[in-house]
Amino acid sequence: MGPSGSSEHQVQRGVSNCGNNGAVTRRRSLLLLVLVAVVAATAWLVVSPPPFLAEASPRDQPSTVVGDPVPPVVDLPTVRIAVAGDTGTGDAAQAATVERMVLESQQDPYDALLLLGDLVYPDGDAALVDRVVTEPFAPLVDGGAELLPVLGNHDIVSGEQQQILTALGRQTPWYVELVGPVRVVVLDSNQVEEPAQTEWLQDTLAEPQPSGTWTVVAMHHPAYSAGKHGSELPAREAWSPLFAAADVPLVLAGHDHDYQRSTPQDGVTYVVSGGGAKMRPTGREDFTAVSASTLHYLDLLVYDDRLIGRAIDQSGHLVDTFTLTR
Repeated sequence: MGPSGSSEHQVQRGVSNCGNNGAVTRRRSLLLLVLVAVVAATAWLVVSPPPFLAEASPRDQPSTVVGDPVPPVVDLPTVRIAVAGDTGTGDAAQAATVERMVLESQQDPYDALLLLGDLVYPDGDAALVDRVVTEPFAPLVDGGAELLPVLGNHDIVSGEQQQILTALGRQTPWYVELVGPVRVVVLDSNQVEEPAQTEWLQDTLAEPQPSGTWTVVAMHHPAYSAGKHGSELPAREAWSPLFAAADVPLVLAGHDHDYQRSTPQDGVTYVVSGGGAKMRPTGREDFTAVSASTLHYLDLLVYDDRLIGRAIDQSGHLVDTFTLTR
């Protein structure tokens, strides 16, 4: 009886130990799964934060006016230009940017609409031009804004970039358009190494202009950027000396899905406005004056003696504002 009872007790204890070991193993597995999930979620938030986190990213260099309501335009400008980059999605984010443009220009309509490339996502299918460009921006163009398209890297993937330009009323990827006193020089930064374009740029910038003319350059890839893609060094090396020599006050670009404004570089201010429909985290470099990860567009007000830029988010608040004088 005694030995038999002892043996039975040992068997029960062995069963109990096996059960405890199994429970411990399950708990460890569960803890491991939780740890993996936390690490994955943290990595996702770092790489692709939701808007409410991206807008408060510590990597931003916020403007002192960020979050302020957009003030009314009391002193009407000679010319007003709406600027947005990387807009070619045809989705709700693009529509919200257009809606904000329309709301901000009810009393003073835009004279031009400058789109800084990546007109047609994802790969430049010319058949989508109406759906992602013409139709969404019709409220502005039909209201009198002249459309100034810039080619981006996504627009050339299909090889149909010429069809895209033709559909939007342009025949060449680099061109000049006069909008009142503003000479808008549009470049194709997909072809920085094309000698004919750089020669054309030199000649264009050297042409005498009437007194009071402003020159603003637009391209897709930014010469100065602290965003995901960073600075396009070939563009900086080939073209920035020409901008400085010609006293160009402002160069606009997209490509990085954020807003950035540089400190003056050899007298030139570089603005990235690539958050018209997509957004990514941004950063800061030694040339960064302001950077923000937010969906927005740039409202450019042109006066005889100054240019005023106002980056406006989709809720109608300022992201940044700046003034450039002669």
